[in-house]
Amino acid sequence: MFLCLIGGISYINLSRLQEKNRAQRALIASLVELTDWRDQETGQHLMRTKHYSKALAKQLRKNPKYRKEITTKFIKDVFDTAPLHDIGKVGIKDPILLKPGKLTNEEFEEMKKHVLIGRQVIQDAIDKFDIQESFMMTARNIAAFHHERYDGSGYLEALKGPAIPLEARIFALADVYDALRSKRPYKNEMPHSQVVEMIQPESGKHFDPDVVEAFLKLGDKFIEISEVYRVRPS
Repeated sequence: MFLCLIGGISYINLSRLQEKNRAQRALIASLVELTDWRDQETGQHLMRTKHYSKALAKQLRKNPKYRKEITTKFIKDVFDTAPLHDIGKVGIKDPILLKPGKLTNEEFEEMKKHVLIGRQVIQDAIDKFDIQESFMMTARNIAAFHHERYDGSGYLEALKGPAIPLEARIFALADVYDALRSKRPYKNEMPHSQVVEMIQPESGKHFDPDVVEAFLKLGDKFIEISEVYRVRPS
């Protein structure tokens, strides 16, 4: 099912580019549904993190170092494919994926495999359908490397610094920010100011210093996104 959907993204043969783009976004949404079926708390997280990532990429583009790399297409690819970052969780067993409390060391090692699964299923689709579109490469890189750390202490490949694809370095901060800001069964949500105090010292450690610098200029935007896509009590 996954390969058929993801292959369709590349091979939609529509006469108008705008229609093709809409169809691609619809198919990406269908893939995201695979994760939603397994973990019902993902919806607003996916909305927030893709908007955080877009804001970070747009701010980072103002840095002369990234003006050539961060194009309008790059920003759109990050925004459109960020929701696929945890697609590999479809391969994680329910008792681990849906566990309300803290994972044991053994369970965490199993959970870490979701990045490997995500990379593999997207790469399989790229290879099987000979997909050349950049957004698929972006989706693969975010899925595979968003838990790497700038200092090389992340997983699964312990990549370091610029060896981590830029899109994954951007998404890594967006993902951690949202995790800290969100309420979980085992933790309360944190205010923006407290999250800033936790992220800032991680510059050059967990996060790319340039991404942290961009983040520190976006306080109001991050707060706005958090509020707009907050989970409201039913």
